[in-house]
Amino acid sequence: ADAHSRAGYHHARCARGGAAVARTSATSVSAANAGAPMVRFGFVAPQASSVALVGDFNDWDPKATPLRAAATGGVWSVEVPIHPGRHLYAFVVDGTIWRPDPAAPPATGEDFGEPNSALTVADPRAQ
Repeated sequence: ADAHSRAGYHHARCARGGAAVARTSATSVSAANAGAPMVRFGFVAPQASSVALVGDFNDWDPKATPLRAAATGGVWSVEVPIHPGRHLYAFVVDGTIWRPDPAAPPATGEDFGEPNSALTVADPRAQ
């Protein structure tokens, strides 16, 4: 099963070990991402000073999508619009340490030397 079909499982694990959950939101987005489902990403890194999301949806740019830290617990999160399809992504901790999402399937054979995770975002119009 893909990451989207386990969305409830991932959502429940968000506070414990990183998660990705696809859901539709009314949040305003850029014209390029208009209509794309909002996907929430979370990562637990209590000792980190920064965590960023990188993936094929933001050109693997560690500066493009920083996560925000919760007040307590070391949970970092962000919600971003991502077009339907299969995507590869990872988290960058403190600007240099690449980490896969522990709650998502690994992207085997496609990591180019860094650990990545795979996410499938369903088309909300097809549901």
